[in-house]
Amino acid sequence: AGIYAEALSKRGFMTITFDPRGWGESGGRPFVVHPDWQVRDCRNAVNYMMTLDETDKDKVFNLGICMGSGWAAYETAFDTRIKALAMISPYLLDLNELVDLMGGSDNLRATLIAPTIQAAQSQFESGEDFYIKPVPETEEEMKMADPISIGMRDYYLPGKPGDVPNWKNKVSLIGTYTLYGFSIFNYTKLLESTPIYVAYGDQAVSKGGAIRFVNETNPEKVTVIEGQGHFDLYWKPEHVKKISDEISAFYKEYIK
Repeated sequence: AGIYAEALSKRGFMTITFDPRGWGESGGRPFVVHPDWQVRDCRNAVNYMMTLDETDKDKVFNLGICMGSGWAAYETAFDTRIKALAMISPYLLDLNELVDLMGGSDNLRATLIAPTIQAAQSQFESGEDFYIKPVPETEEEMKMADPISIGMRDYYLPGKPGDVPNWKNKVSLIGTYTLYGFSIFNYTKLLESTPIYVAYGDQAVSKGGAIRFVNETNPEKVTVIEGQGHFDLYWKPEHVKKISDEISAFYKEYIK
């Protein structure tokens, strides 16, 4: 997010990016992923921007990357101050797709939901949080990982582009069940009049959700980058330049 914020600032935009609560340098319960909280943080960022004299309040835009695309889209759908939406390498799932991915609801409940409930009970009794590693590191962890998690190995592990000082390979089990019930596809009708830009790689493991979103919302601009995966669009300079140029032109074209 910081890479794209800097790129767009060089193209004439005032930008803000933030660590959501519980992550990086923000306060809150550590390492919890919770869509409601992330969306609220997104709204608070817009609230803050609207207090600044420098902000053109008729030209406020939203940009999301990966899972942040779903949260940015949700906030855009429910925030009339936001005039256009951009999504980069969107990682979008809904419960039905997740059930299929996990080989059925029984397996999903046993492998994903049951541990979160056990963690919630233990946390209730002892106050202790329980964590898992979102990025598999061992061969045994690799066997249990889904494709997006395996792809994270080439971005987040030590020495990789996403290995920043405040990033830790851990996520709290408390709240992860909320991810399974969140789907931006429930709200696409509210985006019918919103200009949308989408970029994804044609080799991305996440492209199925991106294609579905494109089919349901008919964005004004869709960029498919050949031969590139999900994480390549995060940081590779040639992609950042191309996508930032396009987003800048997109915002300026559709918002007068």
